[in-house]
Amino acid sequence: MSTGRPLRTRERVIVGLGIAFALLVTLGGGLGLAAEGFEGRTALREGPVGTLAPTDRQCGKESCDWIGTFTSTDGTVTARDIELRDEIKVRRDDPMPGAIDGVRLAEDAGTAYTSDYGWRAPVAKGAALGVVGLAVATGLGLMLRRRRGTGESL
Repeated sequence: MSTGRPLRTRERVIVGLGIAFALLVTLGGGLGLAAEGFEGRTALREGPVGTLAPTDRQCGKESCDWIGTFTSTDGTVTARDIELRDEIKVRRDDPMPGAIDGVRLAEDAGTAYTSDYGWRAPVAKGAALGVVGLAVATGLGLMLRRRRGTGESL
């Protein structure tokens, strides 16, 4: 290791802000992914079963999701503008299906899930993102502590 000067106050503030940013982004993103997975699991276990009649699609970079009207099998629950989450990748040029049966509505009534939805992957990705965020923040904190106390650079 080479010796270097201790960090100035401004540099310590910048590193501290980097730590806070890393924690917020990774833990927030990780919790968001995990929450989506757990919401899907809960919907698949407890949500009302019904049919989604697609009316539109919402496309991202890789694939699209169907948006439509959900009607429960017994007709007691109807919800519009429901986003469907499933394992089938929908492309921009795929024809719109007439109706998708066996769909379960989430409690928030904004998302529905098919039985092939894999809820474990978002939970695992969320946990991994949280662990990476904690590791980055810990590394930055150790760097800040080392440079503050000894005057050595890494």
